[in-house]
Amino acid sequence: MAISIYMIEDDPAVRRHVEDIIGASASCRIAGVACTGAEALARRDFDDVDVFIVDLGLPDMDGIDLIERLIARNGEARVLVLSTFSGSRQVMRSLQAGAHGYLTKDAVGERLVEQIVALNNGLAPLSPAISKIVLEKLRHMDPVAHQDAGREQILAELDISKREWDVLEMLIEGLSIMDISGRLYISHHTVNQHLRAIYRKLNVQSRSMAVAAARKHGLVDA
Repeated sequence: MAISIYMIEDDPAVRRHVEDIIGASASCRIAGVACTGAEALARRDFDDVDVFIVDLGLPDMDGIDLIERLIARNGEARVLVLSTFSGSRQVMRSLQAGAHGYLTKDAVGERLVEQIVALNNGLAPLSPAISKIVLEKLRHMDPVAHQDAGREQILAELDISKREWDVLEMLIEGLSIMDISGRLYISHHTVNQHLRAIYRKLNVQSRSMAVAAARKHGLVDA
C-alpha cells in the first residue's frame, strides 16, 4: 500500500515540485495539501495519513506549533520538516516538538521518495547541513542527554511512540495495568491497546518478554 502523505506548504512552486516527485512514484501518494496551518487543522481527521510534510515558514502560524498539534491528532504518523530554515534553533525546536526528519528545500530532489520511505520505516532523514547541526548539539550534551538521545533513536527505529514508551517504561518498573492507567490518566482499555502495539513492535507475547526485549535493544540498563 502506498504511503499516504499530507503536505502543508504555502509556496506553490514547492508544492508542485513535491507533488510531481511523489506523483511519479508508486510507493507514495498525496492524501491532501494545505497552504496554511489553519487549513490543515480544519480537516476532520488524519487517520489515513502516514507522513506529514510541514513547512516551518507558514503565513498564519508557527510551523513548530503545528507539528505538535498534528502529532496530537495522529500520534502514529511521521513528521518530515521541509523548510528554508536551517538555523540551529529551528532545527532543534522542530525535533524536540516531535519531527522525525528535517530536509532543507534546496536539498529536495529525486531522492525525496526514498527519504519518505525511510522515514515511514522509522529512520530519520536529515539534510547534510541539518545532520551537522544535530551532531554539534549532541557533542555538547551532558551524558544523561546523550543517553536520552540514544534512546529516542532506538524508539524511532522500533516505531514506538512516546506514549507507548511511557507505558513500556512503567511496565519495566513492574507496575500493573491499573497502576499505569492511574499514572497516565488513561483507561485500562487504552493501556491494553498500547501494550498490544508494543508487543507487536517488539515481536513478543508477554510482559516478561517485552522487558527482556527492551533490555536487548538498549532501552534500559541490562
